[in-house]
Amino acid sequence: MTDDKFARVITWAGGQHTFNLNHPWVRNVLKYRGIHGANGNTPAACLLRFETGTYSIEDIERVLELGLIGGGMDKQSADSLLDQHVRGKPIATLAVTAVQVLETIFIGAPQ
Repeated sequence: MTDDKFARVITWAGGQHTFNLNHPWVRNVLKYRGIHGANGNTPAACLLRFETGTYSIEDIERVLELGLIGGGMDKQSADSLLDQHVRGKPIATLAVTAVQVLETIFIGAPQ
């Protein structure tokens, strides 16, 4: 496990993966591009979409992708993992994982 209080290790997609939306590169992406959707493109707006059930598969993919890259995975490996375990799959359980990743930027990783 990492010392970063915003990095969260989650057992998902056949293994343990570190997700971190607080990584400097990811923060920069969120600052300039965000996660586009209803109510805005901020992490708070994205979390609101999950809370109200108005999230999209794009929200799920983007949160998981940025979290994986922020956790140390290269973009190609993250994309491959998304191809295998997210794209074209039922989204309800994926949304639960995405919320776990997203909420960590607000409250930190569980201790």
